[in-house]
Amino acid sequence: MQSRHLIAGALLAALWAGPVAAAPPAASAPVAAEDARTYVVFVQEFAGTCVSRNGVQILVKNTHPTRTVKVWLDRYHMGTGTGDRSRSELLPAADPEPLGCSRTTDGPQEWRLVRAMFLD
Repeated sequence: MQSRHLIAGALLAALWAGPVAAAPPAASAPVAAEDARTYVVFVQEFAGTCVSRNGVQILVKNTHPTRTVKVWLDRYHMGTGTGDRSRSELLPAADPEPLGCSRTTDGPQEWRLVRAMFLD
């Protein structure tokens, strides 16, 4: 019963609001810009020094076929930010750029993408 009153109240409020003018159609809707972050991937490889620490080599790669991506990465060691921020320009169709091992002698480390932008 109470839901009927809520629905009726909503209908009355809509009627009291009067006619709603439709928004004019956009002359040309803006095209959404590509997000460079979607083209940045982290890759793992088995490198001798990393495997000996029970880890893998971490690399970063640009997967866009034609555009260069500039990236900023933060390094974390054992879950804590180290304050190290690296910056790289990743060319399209290039080999991945090595960052380091997923484990140091003390514990795990990782890189996180902070920012990415196209250079063209």
